[in-house]
Amino acid sequence: MTVCGPVAVDDVGITDGHNHIWISPVEGAQDGFVLNDLSAIAEELRDYRRAGGRTQIDCQPGGCGRDGHALRQLSIMSEVQIVACTGYHLRKYYPPDYWLWKADADSVYAFFCREINEALDETRATDTPVRAGFIKIAFEADATLTPKRLVDAVAQCARETGVSVEIHTEKGAGAEAIVRLFADRGLSAQQLVLCHMDKRPDIGLHRELCQQGVMLEYDTFFRPKYEPDRHAWKLVEQLVGDGLGGQIVLATDLADAALWRRLGSGPGLAGFARQIILRLQSMTFDSATIDRLVGGNIAGRLSRLVGSEKG
Repeated sequence: MTVCGPVAVDDVGITDGHNHIWISPVEGAQDGFVLNDLSAIAEELRDYRRAGGRTQIDCQPGGCGRDGHALRQLSIMSEVQIVACTGYHLRKYYPPDYWLWKADADSVYAFFCREINEALDETRATDTPVRAGFIKIAFEADATLTPKRLVDAVAQCARETGVSVEIHTEKGAGAEAIVRLFADRGLSAQQLVLCHMDKRPDIGLHRELCQQGVMLEYDTFFRPKYEPDRHAWKLVEQLVGDGLGGQIVLATDLADAALWRRLGSGPGLAGFARQIILRLQSMTFDSATIDRLVGGNIAGRLSRLVGSEKG
């Protein structure tokens, strides 16, 4: 489910599995990034399209800078498919009085389901409603600090709608506990994507999670401080060699404008479709493996919405 409607899995193509395409300023938030230059973002998306990129997975939930109208406009302007999300991010990215932190599980569940089945809140009363294609949530470094009622709501919504859940982890912290929390609530590991796991390069843990059916997202390829040659790329090589390449999502997570080419001095969105694919080719992976790593895996996981009773 993209911001312009459903597309066939075969049409998803090269896909950055975790990014932030638009972030409005959030008054009262303790922290946060801003990406709201429409013309520059549109041109950067065109760069991505010209480089062979087809789809972007936007991981900015409502209340902390998401704008479904802007995402839809950018998709139309650039011809890049964008998948929006419902859910929640870390608390520091919201105003202190944001409703979600005080709401009960039933209210949160109903809200998430409406954004998946009907429209994102900010697009509901328009002629062009935009639907969420997945749930994005965030855990603090200490997973116990995330309110259980939010986990309850997410699990119930994901079970009923069939959508997948992308989960922000603080450098992979608490990954095992997070998977158990959802298993205890009856949510299949096949619906989970654990993000930023290459910041915790424990190959034994990664193998175990993949074997359970969890999908792992890696995104430090353009961040030298995380030593991607030693960690992210090595993890990809090892897991593909173990026959677990179908459980990996590659991404760039460019929330910081400094990493964009037209807003900063980084590789930009096109870097995913150029530099990362070239590196995969240099590792002598076959074309089918590369296709899965740069789009096929995440497309298959997000496609669960189509065909579900409420989808």
